[in-house]
Amino acid sequence: PSVPPAAAGWVNVVNDQFSSGGVPAHWHRYDGPYGSAPHNCGTPSHVSVSGGSMHLLMRHEASGRCGAGWYTAGMMLDRAFASVDQRVTVRFRVVSGGVSGHHIIPMRFPPGARWPQGGEEDYCEGSGSSGCHTFLHYGDKASTQVLHRHAFDLSQWHTVRFERRNHVVKAYIDDLSTPVWTYRGSSRTLPDTKKHVVLQQECQSSGCPAGTTGTEDIQIDWITVDNPA
Repeated sequence: PSVPPAAAGWVNVVNDQFSSGGVPAHWHRYDGPYGSAPHNCGTPSHVSVSGGSMHLLMRHEASGRCGAGWYTAGMMLDRAFASVDQRVTVRFRVVSGGVSGHHIIPMRFPPGARWPQGGEEDYCEGSGSSGCHTFLHYGDKASTQVLHRHAFDLSQWHTVRFERRNHVVKAYIDDLSTPVWTYRGSSRTLPDTKKHVVLQQECQSSGCPAGTTGTEDIQIDWITVDNPA
């Protein structure tokens, strides 16, 4: 499917098709432990471009920065692309090769700001393929959040769009003209910090798979990022 054009009032700043040329230089790949769980370890080699998609791979490795164990993939857009308000559109699917991880596709995170006071926008976060949640973190505790569940089959290709503008968040799934969810917030629940886009794969909160075989391949067909014009 073709990438939808930027609508009036928006200007396109990222349009990655992943048709050739490897991982674009404006993506910074995770390398080492990350996140709140001690078992998450990213390696740049688990992000690759082939077959018209960018792949985020979860797989067991015999060695690496975190020793023998399960390695996942994460990446963030360069800070130059951070913005208070933004619209992110991603066409992706999650292909399980016998194991299932946890993913946030996409997230917006405020680099350099206090957490969670600076706000974190986890737009499509979940484990498995039955759907995902939007978590909008704010305030002084990580548990202070707005949340909403989206039910759709992540093992199939879908186009999701998450738009934040003037303290309103709109979520779209496949139908990019009619939002499936609208949240009208404030500067308290949607802090006015500049945030950049993150694509993140993790082991589940209960831990990494028990064995050493299997894979999970998050396939990103394309991603666009638009800023307010």
